[in-house]
Amino acid sequence: MSATSNTTSRVELVNQVLRGLIVALSAIYAADLHRYVGVPVYDAQLLVASFALAVASGFLSFAETTKNSFVRGITALFAAIVLVTGAFVAVSFVQLSMDAPFTPPSLVAICFVLLGGLLLLLRRAAGTGILIVALVFIAYGLWGHLLPGDLQSRQTYWDELVIYLSLDANGILGTALKVAVVIVVPYLLFGQFLTSCGAAEFFNDLALSGMGRFRGGPAKVAVAASALFGSISGSAVGNVVGTGVVTIPMMKNAGFQSRYAGAVEAVASTGGQLVPPVMGAAAFIMADFIGVDYSTVMLAALPSALLYYCAIFINVDLTAAKRGVAQVDEADIPSGREALKQGWHFILPFAVLIYTLFAMHMRPERSAILSILVLLAGSLVFGYKGKRITFTQICRAIASTGRSAIGLIIVCAAAGLIIGILNISGLAFNLTLHIVTASGGSLLLLAIITALISIVLGMGMPTVGVYILLATLVAPALIEFGVPVISAHLFVFYFGLMSMITPPVALASFAAANIAHSSAWETSKEAMKLAWPAYLVPFLFLYAPGLILEGDLMLALWSVATALVGIYMVTASFVGYFLCPRGMAARGILVVGGILCLLPADLHASGIWTDIGGLCVLGAFLMIARGRFRTA
Repeated sequence: MSATSNTTSRVELVNQVLRGLIVALSAIYAADLHRYVGVPVYDAQLLVASFALAVASGFLSFAETTKNSFVRGITALFAAIVLVTGAFVAVSFVQLSMDAPFTPPSLVAICFVLLGGLLLLLRRAAGTGILIVALVFIAYGLWGHLLPGDLQSRQTYWDELVIYLSLDANGILGTALKVAVVIVVPYLLFGQFLTSCGAAEFFNDLALSGMGRFRGGPAKVAVAASALFGSISGSAVGNVVGTGVVTIPMMKNAGFQSRYAGAVEAVASTGGQLVPPVMGAAAFIMADFIGVDYSTVMLAALPSALLYYCAIFINVDLTAAKRGVAQVDEADIPSGREALKQGWHFILPFAVLIYTLFAMHMRPERSAILSILVLLAGSLVFGYKGKRITFTQICRAIASTGRSAIGLIIVCAAAGLIIGILNISGLAFNLTLHIVTASGGSLLLLAIITALISIVLGMGMPTVGVYILLATLVAPALIEFGVPVISAHLFVFYFGLMSMITPPVALASFAAANIAHSSAWETSKEAMKLAWPAYLVPFLFLYAPGLILEGDLMLALWSVATALVGIYMVTASFVGYFLCPRGMAARGILVVGGILCLLPADLHASGIWTDIGGLCVLGAFLMIARGRFRTA
C-alpha cells in the first residue's frame, strides 16, 4: 500500500471518530447523562464543541478527496487548528465570555478562526447561494452604517462583530445551532437506525402491498414510499435519490412519461418535509422560535400535509385512468401480512415517540433517545427477514449520522451568523417595515410578496437554512400585519419548500430529472402542475385558522374535507378526467366548483354557502355520470 493510501486511511479513520463524537455529544446531552453524573455543561460549551468537530470533519472530508499532498496537508492543518481552538473555547467559555466586552486581541484571533472555518466550508456544505448571502450580511454588518436612508445601520467595529458572531447566543451559537445539535441530531440518528434495521425495506414493502394493486400503482407506491421515507430522512434531494432510483424506473416501465415520473418523485419527496416526525428538522426550530411545543407545530402542519399528499394521489390516479396505466405486476408485490408479521416491531418506536411527545409532554430529544432504544431492542430481538442489526451496522449508522449532521450544523451556524447581523444592525425591523409598507395595507398582496420572496430566497438552499432565513426576514412582516404566529411561520416554510420544485433552481426536480433521464426544466414544470395545491393552501390558512386545526374542531374538519373535495375537482379539470375523459366546458365547470369548495367555511360569514355550491356541482356531475351522459 502506498504512503498516499496510508495517509488517506488515517485521515478517514480520524474523520469517522470526529463524526462519532458529534453524535455521542448530542445523544449524551439529549439523554441528560451529564446531569446524572454531576457534570455541569453550558449549552454554549456543547455547541462550540460540536461546531468545531463539524468544521474539522468538513476539512478532513475535503482532504480525503484531494490527490494533492500539499493541499491535503494544509487542509488537515486547518482541521487541527479549528479542533484545538474549539476545544479551548468549550473548556474556557465562561472566562472568555466575560472577556468578550473588552475585545482582547487573543480572543479576536480565536473567534476569527471559528468564523473563518465556517466561511471556508460553507460553499462546500450548503452551496454557493448561502455563502453569498452570508458574505452580503457580513458586509452589511461592517459597512451598513455608510448606506443612506432607512437601510442605514449602527456602526459596528470588525473586532466587536467577530466576537459577537462567534460567542454570543444571538450569533453562531444561537437557537438554530442549539436545535440542530440537541434535537435534530438524535432524530437523524433515529432515521439512520431505522434504515440500518431494515425499516426502509419494511415501509417499501408496505407501500407496494398497499398501493401496488391499484391503477397507476407504481406512481402511488412512489408517493407512499417517499412520504414514509421523507418523514424520517429530513432531506428532499436525499429522499429523491434514496427512493427515486427504484420508483422512477418502475413508473416509466408502467407507462408514465419520464418527466411525469420524475415530477411525481420530486413532489412526493419534497412533501416529506411536511410529514412528522422530522419535517426537515425545521419543525423543531419553528417550535423554539415561536415558543410552543413541537407537538403543536406537528398538529398544525398535519392538515396541509394531508391535503398535499391527497392531491398527489388524486393526480396520479386520474392520470393513470386517462392513460390506461395498470397496476404493478402481481409477482412484484410483496405480502403485506408477511411484512407486518416480520416487521411489526418497527411500529413500536413510533408509538413510543407519539406517546412521549403528546401524552407525557417529554422534550423532543428525549423522546427520540427512548425511541432509538426501543428500536434497537426490537431489532436485536426480532430482526427483519431473519436479519438482526449488528455492532458494525450500529457504528456505520452513527458515522453516517455524523456525516449528515456536519452539513446541518454548518448551515445552522451560518443561519445564526445571519440572525446575529440582523439583530446587531437592526435590519430585521427595517426589512419588516418595508415589506409591510410595500403591501399597501392588503394582506393578500403582502402574502403574495412574502410567497415570492420565500421561493426566491429558498432556491438552492437546504430545508433548515430556508426556514431559518425566512423566519427571520419574512415571517415578522406577516405577524406585524396581524397573522397568527404559527400561520405566518408555516406559510413561509411551505413556500420555502416549494423552491425545491420551482424553477429556475429546483433541486428536487433536477435530481429526479437526472434519474428519469428527462429535461430538468420540463420535469420542474410538470412538478409545479402536480403540486398546484401547495401554492394555494398556505394562502387559505392565513385567512382560515381551521386549516391548521385552530378554533372550532368541527369547523376545522369541515374545512379540510371540503378543501379535499375542491382539490379533487380542480385536479380532475387539469388532468381532463372525471369518471371519463372530459371536454373544456366540463373542465371549466369543475374548476369553478372546486374553487368554491376550496374557500374555507370560516373565511367569511357566508362561507358555508360557497362550500355547498361546490358540493352541488360535484353532485350534478355524479348524477350526469350515472345517466351515462358524456360531455364533448
